[in-house]
Amino acid sequence: MARTGTRTGIRQARTRLSTDERRRQLAESAGQQFHRLGFHQVSMAEVATSIGLTAPAIYRHYRSKQELLAAAIGSALDVVDAASADAASAPLHELLPPLAAVAVKRRELWTLLQRELRHLEPAQRAPIEERFSAFIARFSSAVQRLRPDADARDVQLLVTAAFAVLSSPAVYARRLPADEQQRWLAAAAEAVCRVRLPSAGGDRHARQDTPPERAVAVEPTAPSRSEELLRTSVRLFHERGYAAVSLDDIGAEVGIAGPSIYYHFATKADLLVAAVTRATEWLAVHWGSGVEPPSLDDLVGVYVDLGVRERLLLGVYVLDAVNLPAEAGRRIRAGLQADVQAWCQALGRERPELSEAEQMVLVQAARGIVHDVVRIGRLHARPGLTEELRVLVHAALTADGHG
Repeated sequence: MARTGTRTGIRQARTRLSTDERRRQLAESAGQQFHRLGFHQVSMAEVATSIGLTAPAIYRHYRSKQELLAAAIGSALDVVDAASADAASAPLHELLPPLAAVAVKRRELWTLLQRELRHLEPAQRAPIEERFSAFIARFSSAVQRLRPDADARDVQLLVTAAFAVLSSPAVYARRLPADEQQRWLAAAAEAVCRVRLPSAGGDRHARQDTPPERAVAVEPTAPSRSEELLRTSVRLFHERGYAAVSLDDIGAEVGIAGPSIYYHFATKADLLVAAVTRATEWLAVHWGSGVEPPSLDDLVGVYVDLGVRERLLLGVYVLDAVNLPAEAGRRIRAGLQADVQAWCQALGRERPELSEAEQMVLVQAARGIVHDVVRIGRLHARPGLTEELRVLVHAALTADGHG
């Protein structure tokens, strides 16, 4: 039985639609399923069934799943382009509300761009990347007008953080009415763009060597074979994507035959589970050991430190958590949700005027800043990034959406 078939979809299918309308309907339904389940877990037949079509009928509109994914992303970008049509001249505070509305209405867009775009062939990917780059350029211009004191590299950091805020609804269920959530997102994104970045001493943009990446939060001085496999798998998952990496690939990097990995990890999924589990346990140890509940500053500091030191692992979780086995996925998400709740409770103690739903919006926006800044582009190599992240995170957490 298909997972996504609904009576509503079947009723819609019985309505006569034009070819363009049917293609758009298929693209939007596919985008929602790719967002929820991941590209590899959705079939063309399931997309067809979700709107009441037969499996063969979908091929009259899209020849492949990749073509359908490209259409799904393009459909969402159409909405973004419409919302940012005035970006070339509008002040940022006027541009953010319609973009926040898109973030709430089409929450799948950011997941598709960040996680699923890599599954397209270069020829399919190029026009989408060109469209999104043009949009980022328009948005960056609006930020530059707001912050004429900021240089291009600082604007890039502020824009990345603002989009992390706007994309955050993709990872949690909405608890506020849409218009209220949009207002809080816009307020947090604007607060981030107004941040005065701290000086890292001397030239903040002076070249610095990137510290060695580590795959896990605590690494022995002389890594065991298991640690070496874990570290290598995280690096390869980050570089190529979980689905594109085999045990043979991991073994070759370490210098052992693929089957020898079975002495340490039974499956490739076990490597993913072990890496992510260690990070969640590390978080729990660092904020859960005191008699008093952790302060918001403590929670932010621990999470920022983890993100900066373990950016590859964080990137793997953001992009490939959908591939976790069901039981392990539930356990890991429960551990991370406990950390989110600790943030919400600490924020509530500092800002008692916030409802629990408002706390969640700001906390998810703030954590999203860490996720995106440490893994996108070369921002992780900025001198003083840890302190910059703390300032950006606190700006999101102190945003006022009541105005």
